[in-house]
Amino acid sequence: MMPGMTLHAPCATPPAIGRRIIVTGCDHTYFHLVDELVASIRDHADTPIGVIDCGMTAEQVARLQGQGIQIIAPHIPDYAPRRAIRNRPSLAINISKLWLDQMLPEFDLIAWLDADTWVQDGRALEQVFAAGEGRALAIVPEIGAKIANLLGVRWICPGWMQIRSFLYKNASRARLPFHIRKRIGAKPLLNAGVFCLHRNATIWPVLRRWQALILPRRGMAFTQDQLCMALAVYIDGQPVTFLDNSHNYLGPWLLDETTGQLANLFFPHPPVGIVHMASQKAMRSALENTMTIPTVQGGQVAVNLRYAGMRQFWRNRSETV
Repeated sequence: MMPGMTLHAPCATPPAIGRRIIVTGCDHTYFHLVDELVASIRDHADTPIGVIDCGMTAEQVARLQGQGIQIIAPHIPDYAPRRAIRNRPSLAINISKLWLDQMLPEFDLIAWLDADTWVQDGRALEQVFAAGEGRALAIVPEIGAKIANLLGVRWICPGWMQIRSFLYKNASRARLPFHIRKRIGAKPLLNAGVFCLHRNATIWPVLRRWQALILPRRGMAFTQDQLCMALAVYIDGQPVTFLDNSHNYLGPWLLDETTGQLANLFFPHPPVGIVHMASQKAMRSALENTMTIPTVQGGQVAVNLRYAGMRQFWRNRSETV
C-alpha cells in the first residue's frame, strides 16, 4: 500500500438503488456523446441520470428531459476563473465535479461518467456503485495495460532525469511546493472520467480545499479535478477503493469477434465494462472516422469506438454475412 493512503475493499452487498444517480455533463458540441451514453446506460439499468448543462441548446435540453433526465445547473465557486469559463463554458463541468454532494443532496451515491464514456457491460456500473458504498473514493488508477507509460521521464544526462508525469507537471503549474510535487509525482493518476462517491464521504471538503487553493493560482479548470483527487488521496490520506481498468478503459483496444465486444488487453480478455474515448477526438466527432484495432482471434478490424459506432459496425457486418 502506498504511504499516506487508506485502501478500502468494495462493499459486498449492492447499494439500495433508490438513492443513487449517474451524472455527466456537456455543452452543445458534446451532446451527441451524452445522448449515446444515456442509451448505453439504459441498455443495462434504470438508474436516474443527471446532466450538467454547460451550453446545450433548448432542443437538446428538451430531448433529455423527455427521457426523464435531470438537468443540473453547474456550480461555479467565487474563486473560479470567470474569464476562462466565459470563453469555454464547459470548464464549469470539471469544477462542478467536486461539488456534486451539495448539488444533489437527495442522492446517497453519485457516480460520475464523462460525456465521452459509454457502458458496454452493466456489471461494471454495478461494481462502481458497490465500491462507492463504503464512502471511499471509488476510482480507476492509470496503471495496468498502460503501465509502460505510467511515469514519463526525460533523461537529461547520465544519472540525471526529469519527471514528466501528469501529476508532477500539473502540480508544478499549480505552483505547489516541491515537497508535495515530490510525494505525488511518481504516483498513478486517478482518472476522474469515472468515479463514485457517497454524499457523506469525508473527501468532499478536502477536494474543495485543494480546488480553492489551485484554481485562483493558474485557473487550471480542465485538469484540477484529477489533481485535487490525487492530492486528497496521496497527501491527506483520504480513503480510496481502486477499481480495475475495465471500469474506465482507455485502451489499448482489442475486439472479441465471438462476442462483438471490446475486450480487455489482458488475458483472458474479458469484456470492457466502461469505454472511455479520451484523446479520440476524430472518432468522437464523426462516426465515419475509424481506427484499426486487433482482434482476440488474431485479425484486424476498423471500428469507431463510440456506442453508436460499435452498433453500426455489427449491423454492417451482420448484413454482409
